[in-house]
Amino acid sequence: MNKKKLMCKMTACLLILVLILSLTACGGGKPSGTYVSKGLITQSYTFSGDSVTISAFGINATGTYTIKDGKLNITYSLLGLEQTISYSYEKKGNSIFIDGTEFIKQ
Repeated sequence: MNKKKLMCKMTACLLILVLILSLTACGGGKPSGTYVSKGLITQSYTFSGDSVTISAFGINATGTYTIKDGKLNITYSLLGLEQTISYSYEKKGNSIFIDGTEFIKQ
């Protein structure tokens, strides 16, 4: 009887562990790496920790970002002036959508 109880407890612990790992994997989390758009104008966002570099037309701008309530907020300095811009944000699989434009992870 004790062996059966032990097996039930071990099975329950294993199922809880699988559930926790599944929920962690499904969490949005912060993006990392480079995401590139496809279209007439190629743009990219490269995320590393709290930093993001936006590239378009051969120009790079680096700043910090936060993601909250479906919004990507990027703060960067341009000509000595700090700017913060908010975009709609969604992550699906290997893609992120910024203001409706799809960026695919490279």
